[in-house]
Amino acid sequence: MFKELYLKNSNIPKRYLPEIELKACAEDKPTFRELKEIKENIKAFVKSGNNLLICSNHCGNGKTTWSTKLLKAYIEEVQKYSYPGDTPGLFINVSNFLNEKKLSINDSTLAEKVRNIEKNILSANLVVFDDIADKYLSDYDLNTLYYWVDYRTSNLKSCIYTSNQLPQGLEKTLGGKLYSRVVGYSDVKIFYDGDSRGGM
Repeated sequence: MFKELYLKNSNIPKRYLPEIELKACAEDKPTFRELKEIKENIKAFVKSGNNLLICSNHCGNGKTTWSTKLLKAYIEEVQKYSYPGDTPGLFINVSNFLNEKKLSINDSTLAEKVRNIEKNILSANLVVFDDIADKYLSDYDLNTLYYWVDYRTSNLKSCIYTSNQLPQGLEKTLGGKLYSRVVGYSDVKIFYDGDSRGGM
C-alpha cells in the first residue's frame, strides 16, 4: 500500500518504473559495482545525508536509469517503516520542472502542482535532480536550483544528480556557488561508455 503511494508521488517517469537491465563496458564495470553497493545500502546512504553525482560526456549510458534504481530501492526500504509524509523520495527532471515553474505563473492548475513538488523537494529524504545542466540556465534558474540544493545539503538531505557534463564542464554551466554544492558535496561517479541499454 505505502509503496504504491510513494512511487506515485515520486514523480518517476513511467518508463523507469519497471526494472531496466543495463550492460557495462569494461571501463564502467567498477562504477556499476560501486553503484550496486550504494543501492544495497541505500537506507544508510540517505540516513547519512550523502550525495551522488552520476555523470558522463555520453548520452544513453544509464545515468537516469541508475538514479531511478537507487530511488526505487530507497522507496522499497522506507515502505517497511513509518515515514512522516507521503513522499520520501522524489524525481525531478531539472529542465522540465524549471520550465513548468515558469509556465505556472499563468496557469493556476499547474501552479498548484508546482507548489506541491517544490514542497516535496525540500522535505523528501532523497531527491534525484536529473540532467541538472542539460541546457542554458538563466540567473533565475540558477538561483532557484541553488536554493533547493543549498537547503537540502545544509539539512543533510540526500541528493542524486545526473549530468551529461563532467565536473570540469559543470563549473562553467552551474557557476561557482552552485557547483560547490553539487560537486563539492557529492561522491562523483563517471561513465565512460556510450549506450549501455538493452541487456547485461
